[in-house]
Amino acid sequence: MVNIREVFDVVDLHAGGEPLRLVTSGYPPIPGSSVLDKRAYLEAHWDHYRKRLMFEPWGHADMYGCLLVPPERPDSLYGLIFMHNEGYSTMCGHATIAVTKWLVESGQVLIPDGAEEVEVRLDVPSGQVEAHARLNSGRVVSVWFENVPAFAVALEKSFTVQDRQVRLDIGFGGAYYAVVESHQLDLAVEPENVDALRDWAAAIKAAVEPLELTRHPIDARLNGLYGIIFTDGPHQSGNWDRNLTVFADGQIDRSPCGNCVSTRMALLDAKGVIARGETYRVESVIDTVFTGQVIGDADPVGPYRAVRTVIEGSAHVIGFRRFFHNLEDPLEPFLIR
Repeated sequence: MVNIREVFDVVDLHAGGEPLRLVTSGYPPIPGSSVLDKRAYLEAHWDHYRKRLMFEPWGHADMYGCLLVPPERPDSLYGLIFMHNEGYSTMCGHATIAVTKWLVESGQVLIPDGAEEVEVRLDVPSGQVEAHARLNSGRVVSVWFENVPAFAVALEKSFTVQDRQVRLDIGFGGAYYAVVESHQLDLAVEPENVDALRDWAAAIKAAVEPLELTRHPIDARLNGLYGIIFTDGPHQSGNWDRNLTVFADGQIDRSPCGNCVSTRMALLDAKGVIARGETYRVESVIDTVFTGQVIGDADPVGPYRAVRTVIEGSAHVIGFRRFFHNLEDPLEPFLIR
């Protein structure tokens, strides 16, 4: 007889090829009035649940998750707590796209007759996002959302990394990212170079973090360099560029990364390269595409001039699973890279 405890129901999706494990039940009620408060409680008391859901044998080194929690704002449908191999994210664009897809197609959002688009507001650790599902006969064909305010922190800053001078930009698009043109490292953004780019990401992060350029001016809980975005020329005509993001503990984003699109547009806006309302198309290391636009100015974030950005992509449901903790199983969650 199987000794069943702690049952978790999940929906597995992907957006642009990046996995999203949406946890719909299994966690006990989580104390806290805000998403950030709930996230802090999870980290302090129930982090073993994250490890079970993300790590092997239930997951893998590059698994990404999201937990639905009650919202903190009256006009939001849910709060979202994002998780990965290192801990918890402050914002996630691909997850927002995938969660919106699921909420609409599972009937949790009312679709008026003949509607071509419906809106869903969601609370995330870094604020509130407004997502819109584009519809065709009730099916979600794509999702776009307005992100939290994005801003540039540093442009064309030079660092010494492994005895090489590397120029990079730093910005915030829900989390902090450093952006590096991959040709500086004599590498193209291609699947065969993923391991080398992962190693460079760790070295760049170690060089950048001590300078405290990623200290959030309002909320210290949003501090820290979350990811390194490597950019390259596109494969597909009509795309601006191609990227690969290494985030958390060496985790590889298969999608163009929604937060990264927002960050890149804030940096391009600061350089005067992209026009307001111009469509920015970016492809991932596996050739999937997200698009975005800078739609206007946002209120300043501390000393930083911020912009409003929208990001669009598509997601797909790939499975429904029920996991449980078997007390007779001696194998604890573990991470293999």
